[in-house]
Amino acid sequence: MLVFGFVSARRILVVDDEHGIRSLCGDVLRRSGYQVETAETGNAGVAAVLGGRGAGRRFDLVFTDINLPDIDGLTVLERVLATDEPPTVILITAFPSVDTAVRGMKLGARDYLTKPFGPDELRMVARRALEEDQLRRQNAELRDELGWSNLIGRSPAMDELRTTIGKVTRSDASVLISGESGTGKELVARAIHYGGERAGKPFIAINCGALVGSLLESELFGHVRGAFTGADTAKRGLFVAAHRGTLFLDEIGEMDLPLQPVLLRALQDGEVKPVGGIEHERVDVRVIAATNRDLRRGVDEGRFREDLYYRLHVVAIEVPPLRSRPGDVPLLVEHFAERAALRHGSPRPEITTAALEWLSAQPWPGNVRELENAVERAVVLAGRPLLDVEDFAPRGRSSTSPGVTAPPASAGQDELLSLEELERRHVLRVLESCGGQKTRAAAVLGINRTTLWKKLRQYGLE
Repeated sequence: MLVFGFVSARRILVVDDEHGIRSLCGDVLRRSGYQVETAETGNAGVAAVLGGRGAGRRFDLVFTDINLPDIDGLTVLERVLATDEPPTVILITAFPSVDTAVRGMKLGARDYLTKPFGPDELRMVARRALEEDQLRRQNAELRDELGWSNLIGRSPAMDELRTTIGKVTRSDASVLISGESGTGKELVARAIHYGGERAGKPFIAINCGALVGSLLESELFGHVRGAFTGADTAKRGLFVAAHRGTLFLDEIGEMDLPLQPVLLRALQDGEVKPVGGIEHERVDVRVIAATNRDLRRGVDEGRFREDLYYRLHVVAIEVPPLRSRPGDVPLLVEHFAERAALRHGSPRPEITTAALEWLSAQPWPGNVRELENAVERAVVLAGRPLLDVEDFAPRGRSSTSPGVTAPPASAGQDELLSLEELERRHVLRVLESCGGQKTRAAAVLGINRTTLWKKLRQYGLE
């Protein structure tokens, strides 16, 4: 939740040649908790903005009169907005100059105040402008943190992916993202959301493989009180929570067949009905789905509805596996090492050329997620400023022969095993190498957690 509490750090500049206006604005805004400076000419106001930036004391908001003795308020506006990280600008005007103020808003002013104005109106306009400014900056930070900055790589495959994402953000079409587990499908979905018009609205993600039938339906569409045993209170669904934003349906290929027509109707009609309810609610949601399965094959085999497939498959994006872009591995390693060091409060380590070459030569069946875990583990466990090959090579993976993975443990080279026993041993080996972490083991195996749990129960490995 965003809580806007403005403290003395928020700095406001008032530019007006009338002493009474400067005094009124200064007194009212200071009592509201802001730091306030004043200027009585346009040139003095511009100089204050430029000087504040140079001293690391930038203004968050500038009030400027349109009619000034030297340069007019529109000139002040243009010069202030031309600076790096410009403040929000609000124009002050007398009634006959309202048309000029409107023209100023087209040039980039956030709002205007018409003289005479009272303290309450001044406080409201200032608060609203600063809230909008803070929200805009937070959205920009989210776009950087959750979107493009994490799509790391200079390979042709990544360049093509970024180009496609750039085109998709300009539309509101449904998107189906496909790719192996651990390739970063959710990062792509976030980049689409935070790069588009819905960036200021919710981005809500749900793993469709983690919940079965009725539980997933309740999560997506909500339920009314008494809809089923245990429904003691009504619950809002994720479609409603994501209104005017984006709903990311991960592992869409795992969705039970009976629930698929319910999802299809919601997408077609733009309406949802909670479980056990009778009233429909209109929603405006962009849906982005992701899968590590071949959904087209699922349609052919009757496991996925063809009409839902085409509803989701308006724009298709394929995220490349890490093994297809080994040249990007060193960039990812450097990024993950720096992030892990910050997270764990340790100095950022250097990584030897031999280690980077070895890492680039590995197959990484768990893709970027597996690489990130390997780098974080090395940063945490090594405890020294220089990381080499042996810091990254887990048990069972050769550290002397790049690209060569140790064979599965077996009783002997000539032992013939059933596929079931071979799979059981491989699942156990991967789980052990991941330290019992089922999420990571599932990523390495290329399956979701639900499927891994089923296999563990099947083989008595719980």
